[in-house]
Amino acid sequence: YRPLEEAGSALLETLSVYLEQASSLEGAARMLFVHPNTVRYRLRRVTDVTGWSPSDVRSAFTLRIALILGRLADAEAQL
Repeated sequence: YRPLEEAGSALLETLSVYLEQASSLEGAARMLFVHPNTVRYRLRRVTDVTGWSPSDVRSAFTLRIALILGRLADAEAQL
């Protein structure tokens, strides 16, 4: 979570929306109001930063858990 957070909010937002849209590039692009190629590029950057590919089922699960735990840690730190 931290490496993605440091790389910029666009990567976190794109990954989150992509996973919420059942790994649909087109669905994520519509939700983010960007071109599908932009989503592809950002997901490649997620893979570069984390070493986990959002398109792989097991990696996507790991990334989803990382997002959840990272957000919980951030929420707890703000209290």
